[in-house]
Amino acid sequence: MNRTWTILLLSLISFFCQGQVSNVGEQTISYIDHARERPIMTQIWYPTTDQDVKETALPFVLPPTIQNATFINKKYPLIVLSHGTGGNRLSLAWLAIELAKNGYMVLAPDHWGNTLDHKIPEYFVRYWERPLDLSFLISSFLQDERFNSYVDSNRIGTMGFSLGGYTALALAGIQLDCELLKRNALSEQGHKEFIVPELGDLTALLTRIPCTEIPTTLKDSRFKVHIALAPALGLGLLEQKYQKMPPVLIIGAHDDQIAPIETNGIRYSNVIGGSKFVKLPRNTGHYIFLNEGNPQLQKEASTYYQDDRSIDRKLIHQQIATEIIHYLANHLR
Repeated sequence: MNRTWTILLLSLISFFCQGQVSNVGEQTISYIDHARERPIMTQIWYPTTDQDVKETALPFVLPPTIQNATFINKKYPLIVLSHGTGGNRLSLAWLAIELAKNGYMVLAPDHWGNTLDHKIPEYFVRYWERPLDLSFLISSFLQDERFNSYVDSNRIGTMGFSLGGYTALALAGIQLDCELLKRNALSEQGHKEFIVPELGDLTALLTRIPCTEIPTTLKDSRFKVHIALAPALGLGLLEQKYQKMPPVLIIGAHDDQIAPIETNGIRYSNVIGGSKFVKLPRNTGHYIFLNEGNPQLQKEASTYYQDDRSIDRKLIHQQIATEIIHYLANHLR
């Protein structure tokens, strides 16, 4: 393990243990954004004192949760997770559970048309729909009497992976140049970045993006902290500097071939004043941020769930969680 990671991990163990709870509740809810005709299927994770723990039936290596558990009568900071292209609301369940154990309530929506079991090609490139999903979700959740009494509405953060990483940064105020993105998608490097395992070559779809449909800004000031994991779409980023931004943490994988850090994570960090960029160890790839798969899933979907032989995904997840929870403790107060 990198020496810096080792020191950080050991120095924060006692801090995390103090705030952890034993069990995590989980449930599924759904809203409908009628203005855009988009269903928002959402997973919630939260601390609970219930004890009826059951192992997950999912093909992931995850700590057990308690379905439809009761809430503890207190207010929690809220984190909203955005999955990557072709993923779903459970793609970052490992991180959601870890956050819940450390005293956060977590929401993770499916981005309609861009999920594992519901692929609509057009919605793989309508990147602006995702920040709108999260803004709608927050509005709906804060008005929902089943849950709003448990939320500290002054302590809301967002984080996401890949296209979800862009989503988190768009909500902070980052704006892409749609026409620049189209042009760069036709370059040699850009073309490589828009060939994705989930749907193949997206460049033709990108050239048909209706740029006039994109809102001028997608910023949502209700989100106080923004964390991007291997953010994508850096090829649409202008060189302008963003100085007055909320806290931003960007974590990139050293050997990411899908969203290379030079044209994505580092590029975002360079234009966002005050942002923090963390690079994971050598041989970590784009999909290191996803759940650990069981042996069968590692074999059947090796692109997503098998890493370089030198990499222990569980250990890397511990490093990522350590960095994130420390950042939230310092900036979501």
